[in-house]
Formats: sequence, structure tokens, C-alpha cells
Amino acid sequence: MTMKRYVIMLVIAAALVMSSSMYTVDQTEVAIVTRFGDPLDGTVGPGLHLKLPWPIDSVVRLDQRLLLFDNEPAEMLTGDRKNVLVDSFIVWRIAEPLRFAQTVRRRDQAEARLVDLTASELGAEVGSHPMESFINPEPTEVRIADVAAKARAKIDALARSSFGIEVVDLQINGFNLPLQNRASVIDRMRAERARIATAYRSEGEEQALRIEAEAAAERETILAEARADAERSRGAGEAEALEIFAAAYLQDPALYRFLRTLESYDAIIDEDTTIVIESSPQLDRALGGR
Repeated sequence: MTMKRYVIMLVIAAALVMSSSMYTVDQTEVAIVTRFGDPLDGTVGPGLHLKLPWPIDSVVRLDQRLLLFDNEPAEMLTGDRKNVLVDSFIVWRIAEPLRFAQTVRRRDQAEARLVDLTASELGAEVGSHPMESFINPEPTEVRIADVAAKARAKIDALARSSFGIEVVDLQINGFNLPLQNRASVIDRMRAERARIATAYRSEGEEQALRIEAEAAAERETILAEARADAERSRGAGEAEALEIFAAAYLQDPALYRFLRTLESYDAIIDEDTTIVIESSPQLDRALGGR
């Protein structure tokens, strides 16, 4: 019975040693094996693996998925010394598992470091731009995306070198004013918009006056050219009429003088005028023998 007991105990001990020497790594994880607390070189991918039994070797499993961390809104100063509330979120992952395990080791500690880096680097970027770069009625003047991109690059460089963390994305999903500053900032923005509107209105009125003056000058030029053309046409017509009259006069001077006399009578004699003229054969013939 004693030998049988020993065999059973040996089998149980062997089973325990085997169970503590085998471990699995999930598809979403990467593992680091530590020996007496010091990490071994390299990482272990998904699957079933062997190690020395505890307490010699231990396994640290790290999540390899993209992780989302939503920052709490933080109060920052813009370049023109205005307080703003900036709400942001970070998408990150473990890029260097060994460095991560040696520095922060856990997700909550990593995100605490990211909070500090975000407050520093994002605050510096916000502080390099005036308020109009974040709250502006002109979409092309808003620089929120540029500020987030520059801050992400700086945070990524620091987080990667210090903690083995890659900052995949940083986005500003909220930009607001503290309650104590909101009314004054809005009033100042309204005044600024009113000043710009007045400037635009003045420029428009100036352009309108200039266009009216140019149109009036162009009108006078066109009228002057039209009058000159009319005078030239009238002169040409009168010259042509004189030529026709001269030709007609040469053909029958007596008839021409007679017609001119009738025209003068028509101009100086009205309905109340009575004239007595001498009868002549030429006048009788002109009046049809009456």
C-alpha cells in the first residue's frame, strides 16, 4: 500500500507540474514569460505553449486589440488666453509588449499615462491657436482637425518611446466654453461679426458707387459718339439735299423760284390774312386755269 501511495502522489505531482508548465494564449493576446520576475526575450503568440512551472516562470498576457479611451473634458487656454473645455478620445494599442510590461504593465496605468500626455501636448497645441481657430462660422477657418493631428503625433512619439504604446488616433469630439466665460466670448464674437459685416457693407457701397460712376461715364461717351454720328449723318443728308436742289434748280429755275415763293407764303400767311395778287398767265397755269 505504501508503494502504491507513492506512485499516486508522484502521478499527481507530475500532473500538477505539467499543468503549471502549460499555458494558452488567446487570438487577441500576446504573452510575455517572466523568470523570477524578469521578462525573457521575445513574446509568445496565440496557441498552447510550455514553460517552467511556477514559481520559476510566470505568464503576463497583453491585449493586442485596438483600445479606446475616452478622456474627461479638460480646461485649456487658447492662444488669446481664453478658457475652453476640450473633450477628446484616444485609440491606442500595445506596439512593444516588452517595454509595456516593464513600464506600465496594466491598461489602467497605461491610460493614466495617456491622460497626462494628452493634457500636456494637446494643451500646448490648443494654446498655439486663437479662439477663432476652434469656434468660427467659416468652416475653412476651423483648425480642430489639424490641432488633433499634431497633438496625436507628439503623444504617439512620447508614448511609444516611454511605454511601448502606439497612439493610433486622437480626436476632439467636444469643444465648448466654460459657463463663466461663455456669455463674454459670445458677445465678443457677435461684435467681431458685426464689424466684419460693416466692413463688407462699406466695401459693397464703395463698389456700387464706382460701378455707377463708370456706367455714367460710359453712358456719356456712348451718347457723345451717337450725337457725333447723328451730326455727321445730318450733314451728309443736308449736303446731298443741297446737291439735289441745285440739280433741280438748274433744270427749271423758274419753277424752283415759284415753289420757294409758295413755301414762303405758307410760312408767313395764316387763315386771317387777305392778299391781293396780280393776275398773270403763269399763275393761271399753275392754278389750273382758274
